[in-house]
Amino acid sequence: MKILLVSLFLPQKRASHAGGRYVFELLDSLAKRHEVHLATRLEEGELPLLDELRPLCKEIHPFTYRTSAKRGVLDKLALVGNYLAFSRHADRLIRDGDYDIVQVEWVETALLIRKGKTPMVLDAHDVITKPAERGMLQSRGLGRVPAALKYALVKAVERRIMLRFDTIFTVSQYDREYLLKMEPGLQVKAVPIPAGLDITDREYPERKNSILFLASYKYRRVNVDAALHFYHKVFPLVRASVPDARFVIAGYGPPEELTSLSDRDPQVEVTGFVDDIDRCYKEAAVFVAPILTGGGIIVKVLDALAAGRPVVSTSFGNEGVGAVPDRDLIVADDPARFAEAVVRLLLDPERARELGRSGRAFVREHYSQDAVVKKVEATFRDLCGNALS
Repeated sequence: MKILLVSLFLPQKRASHAGGRYVFELLDSLAKRHEVHLATRLEEGELPLLDELRPLCKEIHPFTYRTSAKRGVLDKLALVGNYLAFSRHADRLIRDGDYDIVQVEWVETALLIRKGKTPMVLDAHDVITKPAERGMLQSRGLGRVPAALKYALVKAVERRIMLRFDTIFTVSQYDREYLLKMEPGLQVKAVPIPAGLDITDREYPERKNSILFLASYKYRRVNVDAALHFYHKVFPLVRASVPDARFVIAGYGPPEELTSLSDRDPQVEVTGFVDDIDRCYKEAAVFVAPILTGGGIIVKVLDALAAGRPVVSTSFGNEGVGAVPDRDLIVADDPARFAEAVVRLLLDPERARELGRSGRAFVREHYSQDAVVKKVEATFRDLCGNALS
C-alpha cells in the first residue's frame, strides 16, 4: 500500500512525547511491508532528527515551527494557528497525492482536513470532548457558563471532524463507547497504544520511598494539574506517615509552577526530560497517576505496569487502561484514600511486588506491539480492498 501518515508531533524512537514514540514504532512496522510517506510538524531545531526517519519513508513532508518557552495568551493563540496551518498543509498533500490510504494522528491535526476520495483513518489518541465535559461538570458558580460553552464548542468540533473519516481508532473501549454516544453512526475501533516499548529486562536498585509521576507537560495541562493536585492534596498526607517520602516529577517541559516546587521543597525532584525511562520507572517505589479529568497519561500508566511498578491511579487514569483494581493496580479517587494506598505500598514491600507482578502480566497479555500493528493493517485492508498489499 501507498500510505500517508500525518503526525502532529515528530515521530522519534526516543520521543519526549509518548504519542510521538508510538507513531515512530508504527511507522517502522508499516515501512517493512508498505510504501510510507510522512507529513509531520516539528520544531526548527528538530530538522536534523529527520535523518533517522528517511530510511523508513519514501518521502517526508516537514512543517516547521518556532518553539516558545512562554505560555501566555498570545503564545497559545500562535500554537492554535500553527496547528491550523499544519492541518491545511496535510490537506493539500492528501488532495495532491495518489495514496491508497491516509492515517492522521491526533484529533487536532484534522481540524482543516476535508473528506475526499482517499480512505482516511483518524487515530484519535485522546477524545478531546471528554476532559471538556468533565471540566464543565466539575465547575461551580459563574465558572460553569464558560465551561459549558467550551464543552459545547469542543464537542461540535470533534463530532464534525470524526464524520470526515472512514474509521476512527481510539486507545480504549471506553473511548470508543464515548464517541459512539456522541455520534452513533461512526466506525470506531479500539486500537490500544502498545506498552513497554522502552522497558528492558534490566534491573535497577529501588530508591526507597520514592513516588514517581512521569508525563509530558509542555502541551498537556491535564498532566500539570495532576502533579499539582498530588503535591498539594495527597503528598502531605503521605509524609505524615512516611516522613522521608520523595515526590519525583519527571518528563518533558515542566512549567515554572512545577519546577518551583523543588526550589521550595527538598523532598520534591523535578527532572525534566528523562533519557533512560526504563531506569526511571524501575527506581521508583510507587508510580502514581492522579489524573483528575481524563485525557491524561494512559501510555505512562501502561509503561509503569510493564516495568513491574506498583501503580496507584484515579478512576480516570485507569479508564483507558482497563486494569483490574486491587489486582493489577490500586484505584482511589479521594485524596485521603489515594494517600493511604501509596503509604501501604511504601510500607509493605511484598504487597508492592505482588501488585507489580500482576500489572506486568496484564500488560503483556493485552498491549503487545504486534497485536496493535495487525489491527491497523487489517483496517487498511478492509478500507482499501483485500487485493492491496
